[in-house]
Amino acid sequence: MSLAVRSAVYTLVFLFFVVGQAIAESVVINLEEPRDASLYSGISNLRGWAVAESGIAAIEIDIDGVYAFNVPMGGARGDVENAYPGFLNADLSGFSMAFNYKDLVSGEHVVTARAISNDGNVATRNATIAVARFVSSYISDADQVDTSTVTDVVTNGQSIRLNDLSVEGQKWDITLSFDTATQGFAMTDIASAETVDAGASCNNVWGSGDYSLERNGVVRSFRIHVPSAASSKAPYPMVVVFHGWGGDEGEFLKSSVITEADERGYVVVAPLGLGREEAGNHYSSWSFLGSTSGLDGMEKRGSICDDELTMDYTYPSCSAIAQNGCSWTQCTDDDIDFSVQLVETVSKNVCTDPSRVYAVGGSNGGMFVWDLARHETSANTFSAIASLIGMPHRGYLDPPVAEQGMPAILITGINDRTSPPGEWGDKAFTTTSDGDYFYYTGATAITEAWADAHRCDTSVPASPFDVGVADVDCRAWSYCDGESEWPPVMDCRQEIGHRYGLSWSWPLILDFFEQQ
Repeated sequence: MSLAVRSAVYTLVFLFFVVGQAIAESVVINLEEPRDASLYSGISNLRGWAVAESGIAAIEIDIDGVYAFNVPMGGARGDVENAYPGFLNADLSGFSMAFNYKDLVSGEHVVTARAISNDGNVATRNATIAVARFVSSYISDADQVDTSTVTDVVTNGQSIRLNDLSVEGQKWDITLSFDTATQGFAMTDIASAETVDAGASCNNVWGSGDYSLERNGVVRSFRIHVPSAASSKAPYPMVVVFHGWGGDEGEFLKSSVITEADERGYVVVAPLGLGREEAGNHYSSWSFLGSTSGLDGMEKRGSICDDELTMDYTYPSCSAIAQNGCSWTQCTDDDIDFSVQLVETVSKNVCTDPSRVYAVGGSNGGMFVWDLARHETSANTFSAIASLIGMPHRGYLDPPVAEQGMPAILITGINDRTSPPGEWGDKAFTTTSDGDYFYYTGATAITEAWADAHRCDTSVPASPFDVGVADVDCRAWSYCDGESEWPPVMDCRQEIGHRYGLSWSWPLILDFFEQQ
């Protein structure tokens, strides 16, 4: 068959396929690379094209069912324009980017390309691929590769097999095959030539960045910071940080937090609460006992605020749940279930230690983390909690559900008018005095209840405990169950108002986690 005839046949086949699609769909996407049932072992293209009658708003990529990133588009595609002459910007419908497939762990993965049109319609295309890689996703030092250890070189048609190639101190059998796209040899197979201790290395699919997951039609966003390989070794302990009312993913991810996390080797996960998407520009929030209904946890149910003196912040999503005007957090999603799914999702994509997963919350987030120990699923997910300037609402003193309790450190400000801790030893509830009048369980009451769960001796007041931080007064109970270096429950206070003091509180929190 001549080149001209072959070209004409290919064009007819292409036109038959895409025109048929145009009749049936208003949005069409074609994922040209990665190719289905292919193997990838390095940096290669991720490309294709997409059209819609209203034009394409975005191209999103999912890896194994989880959103990963967007792909830029605008590449010239005259062939697509010819097939879709009535579709907006069909001549610039190509999308493409370089992607390091070695950022994925070895094995099979599903890559999904999703085209979203300007009018909201969606089309997807999947490719199931295999990834082969060395231990590290990127080898920056050529000295890590030693060809002198190769024991056999086998040629077969257009491929070359090298056995016992040394890379990063390990032996590998690799295959180099001629690639017509790059007009050179590329690795098409990488297999370990030795038995490797599964715990000696850790492969991360995700690096630091913004991600999301979808729950029952609700998209939940979160940001991850993964320590640099130079400063820490995996598997990593994980800290999930819950921002305050109206905060966001960046509230905890300050330079002091990131530096400390890198030095100690912690993955930090910062999810975004819900609420800002609701009508009326409500704050992003975390929902906990009493915050949605407005009812306290007293035996004779009252309110969590003085309804007459406190502004009504009730979210539209809580209109059928709120019992009074004290409700002040969202009801769109279950934050406990989300937190568990978040940890599970991150753990599948970042190599973490399941025995060292911690929760830290500030203000509204600090009030929420107490509930993580009160539910069976989340209590089995998290190893300890830390609350910054956040206590439960009045009357909610239920202890952790786990028989062994839940280690907890509470850090509050003596001058805090938003979430006042109360006086040392005073177990009465406290009241906000910053313009609203919310009622909270006092710091002594909640920490004593937690200490009881650890079978500490709470028959006497908590005693001072030196944590090595200037101007911070920490107190705890003795004779608790367990063999931790520090008491499992600590009540720490400083002469500050309603703020976090992350420069000193964050290292203290990590010290607490590490001593349990």
